Amino acid sequence: MVGGKKKYLPMQYHTDEAINPAFWNKKKGEAKQVSKFPQHPEFNARLSNIRDKVLTIYRRLLNDDAEISNDILSNEFDLIFRKHRNRTVSRHELMQFIPYFIETSNKTQSTKKSYRQLLNDLQEYEQSKNIVLTFGRIDIDFHDNFVQFLQSKKYAPNTIGTRIKVLKTFMNVAYERNLHTNLDFKKRAFDKPKEETTAVYLNEKELDAIHRLDYSNNKAYDRVRDWFLIAAYTGLRFSDLQRLTRDDIQDGAITSKTVKTGTMVSIPLHTIVKSILEKYDYTLPKLINNHKFNEYIKEVAKDAGIDEPVIIEETKGHLKSKTTEKKYNLISAHTARRSFATNAYIAGVPAIQIMKMTGHKTEKAFLGYIKISASENAKKLQLHPFFNKMIVK
Repeated sequence: MVGGKKKYLPMQYHTDEAINPAFWNKKKGEAKQVSKFPQHPEFNARLSNIRDKVLTIYRRLLNDDAEISNDILSNEFDLIFRKHRNRTVSRHELMQFIPYFIETSNKTQSTKKSYRQLLNDLQEYEQSKNIVLTFGRIDIDFHDNFVQFLQSKKYAPNTIGTRIKVLKTFMNVAYERNLHTNLDFKKRAFDKPKEETTAVYLNEKELDAIHRLDYSNNKAYDRVRDWFLIAAYTGLRFSDLQRLTRDDIQDGAITSKTVKTGTMVSIPLHTIVKSILEKYDYTLPKLINNHKFNEYIKEVAKDAGIDEPVIIEETKGHLKSKTTEKKYNLISAHTARRSFATNAYIAGVPAIQIMKMTGHKTEKAFLGYIKISASENAKKLQLHPFFNKMIVK
């Protein structure tokens, strides 16, 4: 409340009206009365009509002592200014552009899945708020309301962060295609919620335990174990393992373009990787689907005795919880890639060289990716010259 009156934040609402900036009088908020823009009388008349309708709506809400928010105003404006629109015709608005982009994109299936998840949430948000989402409506107020909506669905912070990240991607692509001029999505306040996750990795001792398992009577587990070890000593993603062929192995290294980022990587063959390749005469067996792989690798890790308790702290909606889980239940295909990066870092391989193999673009992203405990970090630092200076007497 300010001086006994409510204070409202400014809002943006996009209409169908558009004008060349050269003919716009910013100070007066109307078209310039110039011969180069002879339509100025009609244009200004339409603007005046819009202002009258907006003020009528605003005064009615004030007189009714109704709650006034940007969402409520936008909904009221939609009933007046957008009632004639057919929402299924044009791909030039947000909720039609997203499915069009998904359909025409050459992204991976996992990426498209995250796109569709956002689309489903946006459609559900529209229904719950009884509004029409447009490019112009994706402002800071929407961001805050949408995050609250996702929290009400008991989404974890990182899931919500992914939804916001994907939405910013759509907004940016559409902006580059001149479909809108709304830049609120680039503001710092349009942030992506994030929470540190309990992502595990396997150290050299644990990987060795997996390597020494005898699966001569279980071909399925034997192959999953071998594929996991290849990933744990190359850092390749599951999608890249699926495309790995004999042709990618040359001059003692695996060289290929990653599916997710299109980055060329070259990874020296670890001795364990060499032994596995020789086991199959460099013709690797078919890789099962990701879901089945994750199911099997948990059993493999369990057989290897990787069962230490791990404390998991997470947030769902507004609720925080703490549980304990056996480590083998937290292992998946992606654990191998994280293990590669972390073990190489602990072994003293320079971060920049590991990044060349994992495809990370920045050291900040890489360091946030690896998992190293305080004790492991201390052991690594024990060998650093700073902690081994000679004392001169």
